[in-house]
Amino acid sequence: MRFTNRPRLPAAHLLALLLLSACAAPVAQTVPTPARTAAVPAASSPTAVPSATPPALPSPRPTATGTAAPTATATALSTATPVPSPTTPPTPTPDPAVGLPCPDPWPVKPDYAAYALTADPWPTPDPAAAPPPLSLANPLPTAGRNAGYPYGSDGSGRYLLHNGLDMADEEDALAVAAGDGEIVLARDDIDELFGWRCDWYGQIVVLRLDESHDGQPVYVLFGHVRDVQVVEGQRVARGEPLAREGTAGVATVAHLHLEVRVGANTFGATRNPLLWLEPWSGSGVIAGRLVDPDGRAWQGVTVTLIDKDGALLNTWTYLDDPDHLIRPDPALGENFVFGPVAEGRYTVFVELQGEEYRQPVEVRDGEVTTLEIVTAPYRTPTPAP
Repeated sequence: MRFTNRPRLPAAHLLALLLLSACAAPVAQTVPTPARTAAVPAASSPTAVPSATPPALPSPRPTATGTAAPTATATALSTATPVPSPTTPPTPTPDPAVGLPCPDPWPVKPDYAAYALTADPWPTPDPAAAPPPLSLANPLPTAGRNAGYPYGSDGSGRYLLHNGLDMADEEDALAVAAGDGEIVLARDDIDELFGWRCDWYGQIVVLRLDESHDGQPVYVLFGHVRDVQVVEGQRVARGEPLAREGTAGVATVAHLHLEVRVGANTFGATRNPLLWLEPWSGSGVIAGRLVDPDGRAWQGVTVTLIDKDGALLNTWTYLDDPDHLIRPDPALGENFVFGPVAEGRYTVFVELQGEEYRQPVEVRDGEVTTLEIVTAPYRTPTPAP
């Protein structure tokens, strides 16, 4: 197994984190049971994932497929004219240390369309934008990460869209600052809105980094914490202790929820943390795009990474919602990410509408590797007789 070279939590602890994820939203409606997951044909002879790796990941909700279409091929990273991200009318930049009023009633979890295309073309990579730095310090270097609920996922229909990264440390270590900066927030959010609803994180610490990105401020949020070591207005250095993981807010098991927010300290300003955290030595990150010929992104589709020994690692393409809370990095236009994974050669595999797509990819130490897979056009499912 070559996907990671760092210590991991025991399988039982990771399973608890997966099944009792702390960022779940209250769900009023019933979610259909997943039907199947994308599989690699027997001809490829992939081996099972060793027991030391995280437990089996939840399956998506595929749609029915129609008749076969001409085979589509994977392509190199698009160089088309960038499509701007969905935007809202400009508003004054909020004070990062002041939350919004609590909504009454609390917002309702929207429906997300898995195995469906976005209504509009997905943003394409902008060559003028600064790439994500891949340089922030890992707050909990020995913690296990919840790979079953990645950024942009709803946990196969069970939760709200995830706009961060969850990690849990058995040693209960203090999480450290990701970089030099100032603490702009270190208190509870019971009566202030910083997330999807009030009392979402319970107790939070927000660090505004000294270094901006593309001229915009960068905030790193630590959610569900306890034993806070810092106060608002305090200057901290990279690696300085901030707080411990906890169960405040909507958390049901102790863990740290980490977000990277660019431009404003708001819930809709997040970026995928895997594109910002420094990967472990000997590893890199894959940022990919799965789109149709018109550039619309496939949502909630299982993407599988296969190493040279046939070991598998799953993730899912980003889901969208009416507020566009999940956004790609402007420089990459990605809608799925693997990371960190050990440097080497891999195959990215997708099964969609009865078609199979395989794209070779090489991961380099300390770098982001990009790829794009263009699928056949969407086919309306054939009605049952």
